[in-house]
Amino acid sequence: MKIRNEKMKFNALTLAVQGSLLLMFAVPVYAADEVNDEVAALKRPINSVEIGVGNVSQQSAKFGEYSGLNTANAGVVGNFDLRGGNAYEGVAGGTRWNINGRDLGTTSRSLGGSLSNQGKWDLSIGYDELRHNITDTYQTPQQGAMGGNVFTLPATFGTVNGNPANMNLPGVTGSTRVLTPIQQAAFHTEKVGTTRKNTSFAAAYTFNEQWSVNFDYNHLNQTGAKLIAGASQAGVTGLSTWRAEAVSVLMNPTNYKTDNFNLALNWLGDSGHLTGAYYGSLFRDGYNSLSWQNPVTNNAASVSTCASGGACTYQSLSMSTAPSNEFHQINLTGGYVFSPATKLAGGFSYGRNTQNDSYSSALMFGGALPPQASLNGLVVTTHADLKLTNQTTKDLTLSAAFKYNDRDNRTASNTYLYQSINLAPNAATSYTGVNTPYSNRKTQLELAADYRIAKGQNLRVAYEREDIKRGCNNVVGGAQCVASPSSTEDKLALAYRMKATDSVSLNAGYNYANRKAVFDHNFLSNVGNRASILAGGANSVLNGGDFVGFVAYPYASRKQDMLKAGVNWQASQKLDLGLNGRYSNDKYDAVLGVQDGQSVSINLDATYSYSEESSVAAYASWQNGRRNMRSGANATFAGNGVTANVVPVNTYTNQLTDTSNAIGLNTKHTGLMGGKFELLGDLSYSLDKSRYSTQVPALLTCASTSLANSTLVCGDTPDIKTNVITLKLTGNYQVNKTGKVTLGYLFQQMKSSDFFYNGEAFGFTSGRMMPTGMMSPNYAIHAVAASYTLTF
Repeated sequence: MKIRNEKMKFNALTLAVQGSLLLMFAVPVYAADEVNDEVAALKRPINSVEIGVGNVSQQSAKFGEYSGLNTANAGVVGNFDLRGGNAYEGVAGGTRWNINGRDLGTTSRSLGGSLSNQGKWDLSIGYDELRHNITDTYQTPQQGAMGGNVFTLPATFGTVNGNPANMNLPGVTGSTRVLTPIQQAAFHTEKVGTTRKNTSFAAAYTFNEQWSVNFDYNHLNQTGAKLIAGASQAGVTGLSTWRAEAVSVLMNPTNYKTDNFNLALNWLGDSGHLTGAYYGSLFRDGYNSLSWQNPVTNNAASVSTCASGGACTYQSLSMSTAPSNEFHQINLTGGYVFSPATKLAGGFSYGRNTQNDSYSSALMFGGALPPQASLNGLVVTTHADLKLTNQTTKDLTLSAAFKYNDRDNRTASNTYLYQSINLAPNAATSYTGVNTPYSNRKTQLELAADYRIAKGQNLRVAYEREDIKRGCNNVVGGAQCVASPSSTEDKLALAYRMKATDSVSLNAGYNYANRKAVFDHNFLSNVGNRASILAGGANSVLNGGDFVGFVAYPYASRKQDMLKAGVNWQASQKLDLGLNGRYSNDKYDAVLGVQDGQSVSINLDATYSYSEESSVAAYASWQNGRRNMRSGANATFAGNGVTANVVPVNTYTNQLTDTSNAIGLNTKHTGLMGGKFELLGDLSYSLDKSRYSTQVPALLTCASTSLANSTLVCGDTPDIKTNVITLKLTGNYQVNKTGKVTLGYLFQQMKSSDFFYNGEAFGFTSGRMMPTGMMSPNYAIHAVAASYTLTF
């Protein structure tokens, strides 16, 4: 799916467009007269050509995240839509053709064309492109182009001592917090992003009134990179002993190619319709690994083994990239009208997803041979749905629907030898584990009634039952793979709508859901040595290593209540008002874990048309969400040093609070300058904040501001917040019946702060993490644009 950021970014005097110029300003393509009439368009082709220029005042990856307006360079943008063919002239069996282009000159451009014989056949081709700008503040000392899969350090960079003795000592020579001038100079900024280029072809043919066939093909080519963190293997000796889990943030290549096919045969009868289709998706990764170098050592002395400026060698590391895979599916959909009152519709699909890339034993198994050459993965998906609708009376409609979804993971389960990256790779530190192919099955039944109580009053009542089963097939050694093997959920929904008067309409609703989950607190998680996973044993991992009483909230029993209501009032022919709100409350049945959550939202909007040609609208919204969690402090059994199999006495709580506020004002003035000019304005402000608060009653230092409490294990974190101010002004001048000039100005300012980025700043990382220097997005951008549209 192509996602567009329909925001405009320009600058003052250069008048050049660098993005979704016309989308942003919502420029009408056609003149507002009879040539825009749909009936006229069927009889006479309408062509349009638009060209625009503009510029952005400064570069920002966030501002131009999807639109291509991430640089301050001037550019030209164009749109066109050309149509023709003798079918427009009423020729029987005639043809129609169309070629079009949109956002040409930007990195979100598209081109397409089609040729059709109405009612018989049609062909189309297309091309579209989308650039996702991820960051323009990422810094790295690794050498290698974005999109590549091999990165190396300069020989003169030097090693860094990440010994634990140096970890929390600011100023220690060699720590990643205190890099030498040569090391700092090796960092360079990379503009990280991905580019997707999609080519498409589609065809359709109608044999007769009953039978037709459709085919479409898409080829997606993706390049660039996304950021990913990689860690080093401990204990490998060479020039020195390398530090365990030394972290580098890397550019993970997205060298992907995906081919999608869809072929469908359609039948249409007097009372029914049926479609049989095949869908295929082939994904290919051009690489099978990502390689980089690690300079962080684990030496006792607080100095580098190889000083920067010399000729140094480093630890070479690799990780695997996304495996290639295929998905093939057959689909059957249809419907039948038994009578004017009774209809049936449904569908069925069966799919097979396979992944069979070869293992790289050097990456996964420390040189040991895996039990088989590849995963040989197979997941079979089955879907079925059926819905029966009956117009029981003039005022009552009943419906029943059923859905079935089954994900059957038929991948073989095997025992693998793993190497922990925090220990030296040898037989003594390796451990065995088994892969547990996860499967799940979901069934849903819905019964609903829609009743018209009286004129202008409607009530809907719906009941839904959902059943979920989870598990694994034939796990080696009989290991458990899920802590919650099943859950059921009953849902009730009530919705009421009333048109109280000609000017007032009301709506209200209530939803209730009750999920009951089966959860095994003695679940033996499949981590560590499989042979040692025994209750009370030295490597016991009861409840996945968590305290008994802890339940992950997606698998916890839960009761949910939700209320919503709204009113719309046309106070006069000039004034419309709207108010709606929503409240939800979730309560989880868990001693430890998420306890409850609430959310509230209120939205208000108003429109005032102070003349036939002018109006102003305003809106305001407020949203608040809260999540409360409880967990336990460390506790152990006396004999074996494992997590206690009891609810701990020393619990702590954590709250997450999210708030969002937005206000906006927009206006439209038409009929100016003798009816040739219209002016549009839009001003908006939004503020979003998140905060975590942790209370640890048993920890006396929580109330202290001394160094002992500098680890922020309790108290409030700084707000994570973003506020955005946007002002847009657009003017459209109708030069004549076929020509229009559009001028636009935009100002947008974003201020954001996120303490997450503090840990990646130079001088503030952990002693074994390479800084990236990335910053929370902030910008203030002015933009202007001009365009001319010709329709003929």
